Amino acid sequence: MPLVPEIEFDDIVIAEEHTGGHEYERCKAALWGIYNVIKKIVKSSSDTLPPNTNYNFENIRKTLECLLMIGVNAKFENASMASLVYGGKASEKYKRGMPAAQYLFQLENYGFAFADILSLRNDVPRHKLPIKDIAQFTFSYSAGDFSDVMFGLKLFADVCMKKNGAYFYTGDIRVAFTNAPKLYSPPVDEVFWFLPDEQKRAALFIHDKLEDMGCVRSFESGYMLKYMHHKNKKLPFATIYVSDQMYFLPESERHIKIAFKFNFRNIGSYVEYLDDCTDAIRQTILQSADCYGCKKACGGIPFKFIGKNYSKCPFSAFRFLDFSEQATENYVRLLELENNAM
Repeated sequence: MPLVPEIEFDDIVIAEEHTGGHEYERCKAALWGIYNVIKKIVKSSSDTLPPNTNYNFENIRKTLECLLMIGVNAKFENASMASLVYGGKASEKYKRGMPAAQYLFQLENYGFAFADILSLRNDVPRHKLPIKDIAQFTFSYSAGDFSDVMFGLKLFADVCMKKNGAYFYTGDIRVAFTNAPKLYSPPVDEVFWFLPDEQKRAALFIHDKLEDMGCVRSFESGYMLKYMHHKNKKLPFATIYVSDQMYFLPESERHIKIAFKFNFRNIGSYVEYLDDCTDAIRQTILQSADCYGCKKACGGIPFKFIGKNYSKCPFSAFRFLDFSEQATENYVRLLELENNAM
């Protein structure tokens, strides 16, 4: 999860398309309010961790995801816009479900208040309720340190849904600013900040090379940077996964915080370069998932290496975990070869 950006009130310049016809100064104050509340949640969650322990991204993310779900799906209770009524998932734009009730009601620790809770299970403590059994509640902000927070929540959630919900988790209100690009993404220094030195060096090196090729990045799902190439604007050219806990890695490899996925769709035209790659890269390519006519009708990535025919699935193949200097140089050369073959 990226750092919460350092933003000053005077930095806020909201694009008119995001004000929804509301008074500009109110929108500005409201965005400032929700930004600071999210900042407070992230800081408070990290401050409660014991010394020398990993930053607990998952707990923070799930708490903030509850807040985003409310912002996306709830309706204002009245014209004052000081409270929201949540009655379950209503937006088709947001595909994920509400995390567990224990995260939902953690929001009370940060100045939010719940009222008029309708539950299908009165015999269960509310923090242990299945989400499906919470039929409705009224939600407001009563800490008093920032104004118009509920209006800011709704405004920011709507902007994130127009772009991508990942920005919500660090209060990155810059996504709403004038001149924010369509594929907005936070600076990579804010995304890679927590990586171990070797992994950070490799990530920055690959990122710089992708930008040199003219790729445009976007930050998605709170843990991946996708890079789109101007020669193919429909499919990602590369993806860098960045997370404190890589969901697809076994427990023994949880020290790994990034993974590279490169879509070498034309590898057949430069497959001989594999002889110059590290063994880890070579084995990743040769042992990655085969394509057997998957439902996505991807057609597979065919190539022949040392007399053997391969057909790899472009949706699951070529995910790399070697961050050595030689491997990083190999990645760059492979990306150059792919770029030339497109």
